[in-house]
Amino acid sequence: MPDAAATPATTPQGLPAGTTRHVLKPRPPFTGYAVAAVMSVAGAVLIVMAAAQGWSNGWIALFAVVLALGIALALTATWSMFRMRLYVDLDAKGYHIHGAGQDRSGKWADVTRAALTESRSRLTLYHGQVGRTHIVRPGVGDPAEMDRMAADIAHRLDADRGYSQNPH
Repeated sequence: MPDAAATPATTPQGLPAGTTRHVLKPRPPFTGYAVAAVMSVAGAVLIVMAAAQGWSNGWIALFAVVLALGIALALTATWSMFRMRLYVDLDAKGYHIHGAGQDRSGKWADVTRAALTESRSRLTLYHGQVGRTHIVRPGVGDPAEMDRMAADIAHRLDADRGYSQNPH
């Protein structure tokens, strides 16, 4: 049995102890799901009607295509919702942004300022006069998660610079 002291502690998400993960995800695509449902139900009903009425196989095939497109749209909407998730992992040393086609990381020592837009759709980490790292909320997303992440980043920047978290 391995020595517990030699094994680093992890969070329930499997991250190293002291790391927080913020998951920025879009809201479910309700319009896409509604269109997919209408297409799927219409395609299925029309297939049954066409078969019962003895319509030609061409009509049945056309309605089957409508049904298949409805199912494909529902699957695509679900896939895109998971694909657009952005993970922001924060620890005492820095940040790691990954998901949604991104993979960036940096150290708190290199961050000179952090700013959240008024709409809370984008948080920018400034690296001196020129460097910028943008964390953009996917889709409409949840502004409350951006607020939690901004507060976590502010806390970690303060801790990195040795600022006291307790007023005395």
